[in-house]
Amino acid sequence: MDVADKIADVILSDPSVSVREIAQRLGYAEEKTIYYWMNKRGFHGIRPFKRAVLTGQYRGASIARESSGRPGRLPVAERFTKTGEPIYSGETLPITLDRGRGLFVWRHQGPVEAGILIGDCLVIGPANLAAAALVLAMTPDHLPAIRHVVQTDAGPLLLAYPEATLDSVSRPIGTILQVLRLLPPATM
Repeated sequence: MDVADKIADVILSDPSVSVREIAQRLGYAEEKTIYYWMNKRGFHGIRPFKRAVLTGQYRGASIARESSGRPGRLPVAERFTKTGEPIYSGETLPITLDRGRGLFVWRHQGPVEAGILIGDCLVIGPANLAAAALVLAMTPDHLPAIRHVVQTDAGPLLLAYPEATLDSVSRPIGTILQVLRLLPPATM
């Protein structure tokens, strides 16, 4: 396995890891080895490389294998920028991955929409309105919201719930691929 792929694996397991910690975990005495491998892949610094790994723009050999159904870890988005880019919390969630690029998890913060409850974890992939039933969209108020996708002859339309009203102003962030409902611990 390429060293850059190993660095990417460390970042996926701990998105808030420092270059020093990456070097230590991979057994290198100096941080400059890590910078060398990132630079060799065309990344100038840890931030652009982390961003590429966490958004799926950099897909190393071992990361690509995870998409075949192996257990992997996805970064958890805490919130979004005004343009809809995820801002990660540093937390990751172990998930069996059935799909590839650009996946992340977002915890739905409410209200209850389309059967998705507050606290449900949504696995989000790249926006693909032609194949999606549900998408995570950015409203004009810069808030994430769940929208149903309806296919029409004129193209896909977004519907807001619970009223099922046409939403022509929200912009899709990504397709909702999976909903995970984490159960609270059992009480005795």
